[in-house]
Amino acid sequence: MTAALPFRMGYAPDAGRPAARRDPGESLLAMVLGAGGDERIALDAQGRNRYGAPIRPAPDEVWFASSTASPITPRGWDAAAVRLDQAFNVAATESWFAELRSRLLALFGVPGAEVIFCASGTQAELAALALARSLDGGARPLVNLVTAPEETGRGVPLAAGGRHFLGSAPFGATIKGRAIAGWGGDIEINVETLPIRDTSGAPLAPNEIDARGEARVRAIVASGARALVHVLDCSKTGLSGFSRQSAAALLQEFPDRVSVVVDACQLRCAPSQIRADLEADFLVMITGSKFAGGPAFSGALLAPRGFADRLDKVDWPEGLAAHSAALDWPPALRENIAGPFGARANEGLGLRWEAALAELELFHTLDVGLRARAKWLFAQAVRGGVAATPGLSLDGVCDDAPSTILPIFSRNARALPAEKLQSRLRAKGLHVGQPVKLGGAEALRICLAAPQINDFAARLCGGADETQAFQPLADDLARLFIEWGRIIAAA
Repeated sequence: MTAALPFRMGYAPDAGRPAARRDPGESLLAMVLGAGGDERIALDAQGRNRYGAPIRPAPDEVWFASSTASPITPRGWDAAAVRLDQAFNVAATESWFAELRSRLLALFGVPGAEVIFCASGTQAELAALALARSLDGGARPLVNLVTAPEETGRGVPLAAGGRHFLGSAPFGATIKGRAIAGWGGDIEINVETLPIRDTSGAPLAPNEIDARGEARVRAIVASGARALVHVLDCSKTGLSGFSRQSAAALLQEFPDRVSVVVDACQLRCAPSQIRADLEADFLVMITGSKFAGGPAFSGALLAPRGFADRLDKVDWPEGLAAHSAALDWPPALRENIAGPFGARANEGLGLRWEAALAELELFHTLDVGLRARAKWLFAQAVRGGVAATPGLSLDGVCDDAPSTILPIFSRNARALPAEKLQSRLRAKGLHVGQPVKLGGAEALRICLAAPQINDFAARLCGGADETQAFQPLADDLARLFIEWGRIIAAA
């Protein structure tokens, strides 16, 4: 195998920036940070990815879009810059990825757990599918029961079915919707979905979600298939779905026929919860690019202790080479994979995790009460801004809890489509989470991320009182709501 190229042809992180103004070191760092992803990471003529985020820090813009994507933070940029040499030192790359694994496990792991790096949360779905199929050697049909894919990721239903979810992947061109080569044979992979809202967009009762999920899993097992059950820790709108208690009971009842994966890609739960999930023998999907505030396209799948010991080999279709590098996989699992891989290492992914960990590790040193206070102040400020802006309303489920994701509707009679409204806000340097459908309406989302809490804490440590420490966030929210109100008033 050969080392991965530091960038893929056609992915130009410096697009739109005059060449005379580029610092060579900065340009190289941007190039590598923008490599090793799919077409969503490719930059347009303005130097932004599909979600409107640049590859460099953008401190002069307002960022409340962490449910979707954010730019790299200044702390993250500096952390990635320190490790840039690792991307070009083939001899040191394996130890670098081992160190990244150790740092993630120090935050979220339990003894014996493993980390599989993935270019995105959707690629983590492919890794979970490969491991679940491997538990019985791929001998049984598998039914992937996905909770609320409309509130997780657009490509999830395709990935959950063992299909390419875009026309590109980190290490090759693909055909969207086509079965991944090696998974298109006689052993079926089917996808079923479990809703967490009714047709009007109102959240279903947790016990109703559990009852539906349990009934479907029992039917899957009765049919002779294996079930891969998704527990949704936090959706794009802040909801959870299918309880851990129900999932654990099913795993205990059908230990040879049920696997459980927790979708914690938003990473808005406590590390203790992820550790408890691993102790419960659940797989856990996370990303460093949502609440963690790292640049887009940094995912991982955490596997519980002893998982590798249960496998004679990993069910590895050749088509996964387009999605995975050899060093994405820890040695204990990699030795059970015949390959092929798309590259030896995904250096861009490594640097993106460096940036995310710079924020995550700092965030988890903060006092829990301070973190909770920042979240409460944020939620109150958002609710105040919504109340003061004619035509806006909050998704009712968020009225009481200090959520870090708040879906907001524009309900005036001449409301713009949510996507157009988001585009107009973005043109003003104001970024919110992309539209999500809730019943017959679409909401945009205002989100709080770890870097903003880290900055709040830094101002407190610098001598500011609470009001002063929160003021920059309050000012950003005020700027957002003023412009939002102007746009919908002029529609």
